[in-house]
Amino acid sequence: MEKATSRLRVLALLIAVMFITLSARLWFLQVLAAQGFEKEATSNSVRFEYTDALRGQIFAANKDTPLVVNEDSLELRITPSELGSQGEAVILRVSKLTGVEPAAIAKQLQSTRYVPTQAIPVAEFVPQPVQFYIEENPDKFPGVEVVDTAVRSYPQGTLAAHILGYTGLIQSDEYATMKDQGYGLNDIVGQAGLESVYEKYLRGTPGKQKFIVNSDGETIRALGSIPPTPGDDLHLTLDTRVQRLAQKALLEGMAHARTMHDQNGALLKADAGSVIVLDANTGGVVAMVTEPTFDPSWYVHGLTPAQSQYLFESKSAPSINRAIQATYTPGSTFKSITGLVAVKEGIASLSGGYECTPSYTKAGDESGTKFYNWTTANLGYMSIAHALEVSCDTVFDAFGGAFYDKYVQNALGQNSDVLAKDLREWGFEQPTGIDLPAELSGLVPDPAWAADHKDLFPYGWVPGGDILTMIGSGYVQVTPLQLARAYGAIANGGHLCRPHLVDQIEAADGTVAKRIDPKCDTTVPYTAQQLSYIRGALRSVVTSGTAACAFAGFPTSQVAVAGKTGTAERPPAQDTSWFAAMVGPDPEHPDYVVVTSVEQGGFGGSTAAPITRKVIDALYPSVDDSASPTCSVSDR
Repeated sequence: MEKATSRLRVLALLIAVMFITLSARLWFLQVLAAQGFEKEATSNSVRFEYTDALRGQIFAANKDTPLVVNEDSLELRITPSELGSQGEAVILRVSKLTGVEPAAIAKQLQSTRYVPTQAIPVAEFVPQPVQFYIEENPDKFPGVEVVDTAVRSYPQGTLAAHILGYTGLIQSDEYATMKDQGYGLNDIVGQAGLESVYEKYLRGTPGKQKFIVNSDGETIRALGSIPPTPGDDLHLTLDTRVQRLAQKALLEGMAHARTMHDQNGALLKADAGSVIVLDANTGGVVAMVTEPTFDPSWYVHGLTPAQSQYLFESKSAPSINRAIQATYTPGSTFKSITGLVAVKEGIASLSGGYECTPSYTKAGDESGTKFYNWTTANLGYMSIAHALEVSCDTVFDAFGGAFYDKYVQNALGQNSDVLAKDLREWGFEQPTGIDLPAELSGLVPDPAWAADHKDLFPYGWVPGGDILTMIGSGYVQVTPLQLARAYGAIANGGHLCRPHLVDQIEAADGTVAKRIDPKCDTTVPYTAQQLSYIRGALRSVVTSGTAACAFAGFPTSQVAVAGKTGTAERPPAQDTSWFAAMVGPDPEHPDYVVVTSVEQGGFGGSTAAPITRKVIDALYPSVDDSASPTCSVSDR
């Protein structure tokens, strides 16, 4: 019994000792060693690595013709915040290795468009030995890295540069609004043209790899990955053959214009212009040329100071897409539309006769202002059609005077003007909605606008406001694309189509991600008879009117051409040369609208019309048009 009791006491003592030891160990682990274990536990962390998605490509209407593709590049980037005190020395070393001017590198790094923590690209297609040298000498190149990337390449050279646009490192203001969409500080985004408008489709989705790493940053194991999804491809309505030939026609026409003289005897400067070709029934842009132009690959390599000065500081403003980002007085091309407006409002009729006098003075106008025709001859009474054919200003001046009377009688005090209201129904003073950025709206002056510009209208709205607008002069401003859209409505029976460049968007697997359907649901309130009358009148402009010289010998029996010349004053510059045309084998159902404008190009019949003829030849290559007339400056 005593032996058993002794054994129990030993067992109890052993249990007590073990319990005390265990408690002490737990206390040590939970209290004394807690911080150490916490540090050890947190030394392993999760790291994400992102892989850029390949950006979508851009193709012309003929799908086997690429306009923008991707090209592998070794890109040298510099993060300004990591340069420390070596900034100037690093820039000089990088310049020596890459051949990029130090001033260009410094300007890029100092740009306020970026933040100091961004890795800013300063050179592309860096030779691999340069990459190795930089990696082997990190002390000489703090903040410098050379990375494998894909950059934009342009197989068609400068063709359609303003349309395509360009890409660049995300800017600080862009990042502030786009970071919630998953963009990082070093992402490349579309900065202009289609690259900007269709950024969300072209970008794709970055890949994501998840790793467990230790406190030294060493990878312990991978936890899985999501591969990048390439961006969608854009397929355009643009025809590269027509685009190229239209560009050639514009450049040749501008060069020829510079051999002619203006009305004061000075040589024409003809230093800029545009050509637009629209599908009359869908609004699809077949060609859009603007000169002067630029090389989009400049943005890939990084703009040199000379290139930057040329693009943004030169008077020729080559960075501007003149088809949508410049406005002009439309001159007599406007008469095709204002004539219809006059008929709609009962001021004129298709069967009426109107006197084409050398000058016009509004009856009852105390100022006695005279508005002159382009000729001093009295051409007698004529129809609207013949007034368009010979481009008689004073017939339309009288219509403008009648519109002013209508304003005085019916709208005085309401700041409304019937002519301005009707012109806005044609889409003027509003963007066309084309899928390009920074489109201008233009101007249709009216009494409300005059009230805000007392320096120009100190006595309020006066007869001259309506009279000059009627002939496309004065303060009215339109873009070439707005005019092309309006002529499209005349051509297709009254439908204002939204111009568009993208036909469809395709995913990398070939499926259609988005199809751009034509939007032609806005109509102008004119009858089929009225629109047909104007088309017929404009055909006579080409056969026997102000464009007859430019189209002499053209086979109009094969391809009907209806068009209107325009010569618009733009002081202190020389006149803007215009021609707006509707073309197609069926004269009542034109296929295309072509609008040509040349800044400081002189008369429409001498410069813009011959250019348009060459563009029409490009649209119908099977038509035999061997004649090449040369029209003098006297051809209005």
